[in-house]
Amino acid sequence: MSEYYTFDCGCKFEITGSNLEFPRIQFEPKLEKINLECSKTWDLISSGNTKGCFQLESRLGQSMAKRLKPRNIEQLSALISILRPGCLEAIRDGKTVSNHYIDKKNGQESVDYYHPILKSVLEKTYGEMIYQEQAMEISRVVSGFNLQEADVLRKAIGKKKADLMAEVKTSFLEGAKKINEVDVETAEEIFGWIEKSQRYSFNKSHAVSYAMNAYLSAFTKAHFPRVFFASYLKFAKDKIDPQQEIKELVRNANEMDINIQTPDIRNLNELFAIKDRKIFFGLTDIKGLGKSVYKKILEILEKDKIDIKSLSWYDMLNKVLCKINTTATKAIISCGALDYFKMSRTKMLFEYEIFNTLTKKEMEKCQEAISNKDNNLKQILTELLTKRVNVKRKEIINNLITSINKPPYSLTDKIEWLSDSENSLLGTSITCSKLDSYKIEMTNTNCKDFKRTYKTDDIILAAEVVGVNVTKTKNGKNPGAEMAFITGEDQYGLLDSIILFPETWTSYRTHVFEGNVLIFTGKKSKNKDSLIVEKCFIPKP
Repeated sequence: MSEYYTFDCGCKFEITGSNLEFPRIQFEPKLEKINLECSKTWDLISSGNTKGCFQLESRLGQSMAKRLKPRNIEQLSALISILRPGCLEAIRDGKTVSNHYIDKKNGQESVDYYHPILKSVLEKTYGEMIYQEQAMEISRVVSGFNLQEADVLRKAIGKKKADLMAEVKTSFLEGAKKINEVDVETAEEIFGWIEKSQRYSFNKSHAVSYAMNAYLSAFTKAHFPRVFFASYLKFAKDKIDPQQEIKELVRNANEMDINIQTPDIRNLNELFAIKDRKIFFGLTDIKGLGKSVYKKILEILEKDKIDIKSLSWYDMLNKVLCKINTTATKAIISCGALDYFKMSRTKMLFEYEIFNTLTKKEMEKCQEAISNKDNNLKQILTELLTKRVNVKRKEIINNLITSINKPPYSLTDKIEWLSDSENSLLGTSITCSKLDSYKIEMTNTNCKDFKRTYKTDDIILAAEVVGVNVTKTKNGKNPGAEMAFITGEDQYGLLDSIILFPETWTSYRTHVFEGNVLIFTGKKSKNKDSLIVEKCFIPKP
């Protein structure tokens, strides 16, 4: 008898084994059995949490999904269509076709069908002609066009051929006379509307197939988020800006409480992988460590029959790190792949530089001292001096010991350095953020909790300014006055709707620039999406 795992939304899958997403169970979902009415999936899309979802990945796609809040494939395919340049650029009555559709769907604008005969064709798109197929269907309803004639109409409009359009228009009007559902004047108006609307309409067959793919990726994200993020992170390097893609995916994962970890060399995973319900960066995901270095590490371990998990820090230095190139070793240390040794990364880099100064033979002579787990690097080098070492090398080793006694710089990791190192090597900061350098104990929320909490007043939030959009008011007390929309980021997520109205903007504009850390105080907007700033100030380091 089959066992099933059931999600809180009602979606269930047969249990067939074990995998990384859930410790005990493996799902084998069949596409034809995917629930297209899954509330969990539609909630995710409607919340604008569509990073990584086909066709809806962009900031605009996320924003429009949140505004439209689609609840079925029909509405989702329309959303994908109104995201096309045509609908976004087509203006009617001072508003884009995209906004007309959204407002009609949400009941903020009345729905009309231009003429009652068009209702059956336009009803599902709230009176807007979104698809090319709708123009073809209207030509059938109004003028009796067959499929071939309707397709000629579509092609004529798409190619903008005046002579062909004139021929099609004649056929359309003649057909309208025969059908006699509308008078000639109305037929001319309808044809003119088709001609104008079809300049920006999209092919519905494409839109629906795109919508299915968008839904399936959102379905995966809603039900199997770790597998989703691990997979998308693997392909981030194929994007135009890989680091930005990684940064956005990691931030989004954090917002969904998915734990992303720096690489751990003990895992020996080449690419992003899931372990213990956490996603770990792979070794080749570290900038400066390519596939050749990764293979070299595996070859060293295999050749010398080394269990990497059993190595001490000095064993790691002697048996692995000093056998690969310096750039790769420094990257491994600086990104946190050796943090399990419970040493500062700065100290590990310092000791690596010292140990790597030794010759190959000297390193071999150190192995006996390294085997004593209680020895530190100074003791290891002191014992090395008791071995057969020439006078010149003894002087060098003594200088190294002196350097250990009195390091030329602090061996404590600074937050700014950790953050910068991870940003440079991994594409994003994982273990800390710029905010950790400031005193922000007085805050009562963060970017992630702001989106979840019901608290609306007396909000205190710290964030790094990562975007500033200055615009002018259209209404209010002072039309034309400058105001600003700020995008803020912390270690928990991103908030792209921090609003400074004219008076506030005038007071604090010198504080607000990209890269600056600020504490914002204020309240949520009526729609609960934005932070209306009342005051802001720079926290103390």
